[in-house]
Amino acid sequence: MLKKYASDSSRRFDLILVEDYAKADRDLLEKQFQIDPLLLEYVDDKNGPARIESDDSLEDTVIVFWVPISERSHSEPISVIFHKQQMFVFLNSKMIFIHDTIMDLLEQSEGDRVNFLLDLLQLTLNKYLDIISNLFERTEHIQTHLSSHRNSRNFENLTRVNRSVVFLRSAVKENADCFSQIHAFFKDAHVEVQTTAARKLRKLNLAVRQSTRLIDLISENVEQLSDAYDRLINNDLNAIMRFLTVWSLLLAIPPIVSGFYGMNMHLPLAAGSLAWLISLIVTVILMVALIIYLHHHHSL
Repeated sequence: MLKKYASDSSRRFDLILVEDYAKADRDLLEKQFQIDPLLLEYVDDKNGPARIESDDSLEDTVIVFWVPISERSHSEPISVIFHKQQMFVFLNSKMIFIHDTIMDLLEQSEGDRVNFLLDLLQLTLNKYLDIISNLFERTEHIQTHLSSHRNSRNFENLTRVNRSVVFLRSAVKENADCFSQIHAFFKDAHVEVQTTAARKLRKLNLAVRQSTRLIDLISENVEQLSDAYDRLINNDLNAIMRFLTVWSLLLAIPPIVSGFYGMNMHLPLAAGSLAWLISLIVTVILMVALIIYLHHHHSL
């Protein structure tokens, strides 16, 4: 479905939103707008990396980058095509954040499509930074309660954070590689970058470096938390095994003593009415001796 927003006195280009891009839309774009089919192939590739490509004449350009779908880590690619004096944005109905952002920019933004694109990229990066900040808070909460609450819930939270970081890192890294090439690409394509756009490019580059640094930092933090959690679980398991081993050794002594005295053979101190008491005393002495031995050898 195509929605066209015509140029006006403040916005010097036509914006066409292509929502839930389908084959019928492709046919329309090729026939009515004469968009190069090669550029539309990049739009079709939903598993491709973030990139900037153009046709042989460098007049038509496609930019593919990743955008967050929700407050979580899930991201999907969005495509932008510069064709003549038009700007085509391909998105789906799940991209609520991007759709709302574009609507806001239509009301506030002024100038050409380069400035519009840079504003959109900046707001996309800001959204990722917000999600990363939220992950930082979650990791700090897990770290605070790691030693005192080693339960399945904290482990599940750590697993979810780790999964979110993996997906976010991929999207942020690809966007960083793509955005870092924008200035050079516009120069090669002879796209004039005004002072305002140049300032936005510098701001975008700063945001790219910040997002990359933060996602690397949180990735390292989550990895350290996972290692610490594994060590704590292993220590708890070792303590449990040590406890069970000690008690299994102690509880093995009474059957051994009673087994000897239950044999059909003559044993010392086996005669008399106090033989059972003597066997208990021998059992206690052996158990105490074992406790002293284990304590002396740091097994307790």
